[in-house]
Amino acid sequence: MPELDRVDARILDILVEDGRRSFREVARRAGVTTPTVQARIKRMMDEGLIRKISPIFDASKFRQGLVFHIYLRVNPAEIDEISHKLEKKPEVRGIFLTTGENNLTLRIVVDSLEDLQGFSETLDREFGVKQNSSQMVVKIFKDDQAVVLRPGMGVHLKCETCNGPIPAKPFVLKVAGHERFFCCPMCLEKFRDKYEPKLKELELTLEAPER
Repeated sequence: MPELDRVDARILDILVEDGRRSFREVARRAGVTTPTVQARIKRMMDEGLIRKISPIFDASKFRQGLVFHIYLRVNPAEIDEISHKLEKKPEVRGIFLTTGENNLTLRIVVDSLEDLQGFSETLDREFGVKQNSSQMVVKIFKDDQAVVLRPGMGVHLKCETCNGPIPAKPFVLKVAGHERFFCCPMCLEKFRDKYEPKLKELELTLEAPER
């Protein structure tokens, strides 16, 4: 499993403070060169650690709907499938796997209590999931990124083919300057076989992990 080093953690801290900063400004604050910042950010985006850089809004400045936390009890074997489907619902702004009897928590935004009722009925009708309870968010005092970054923190990767975890150093396939990660040579070859027509014209480099 890859780990964040001191430079990675510092770069991410600077971007979390203000994602508008240029590579040059990030480099100056981190005490490294601009090419180093560019390479580190590209690698972390290829690994999926940075999904995107987007603005963080102050919700109190907007006239928005009603914000609720919805607490669900879901069959553990179905959590991944249901979560992926819920991601497509425009009302759903956050999905969290939790411990306890209610193992899936949603943060949703609706325009009215009637819409909340309609969403609850959708959960039952489309997903077979019952809403155990809900709470309305009256005021947001703080809503920062939940991850506390520090050097040595492990980064979980998922295999590009089977979507399973990569327990050790990944097998890496470089495709047009971007890295793809695999848990084993078999999954890597399946990926190549599936996309061979599209990959023929691209530069491919295979990096096997150290054993």
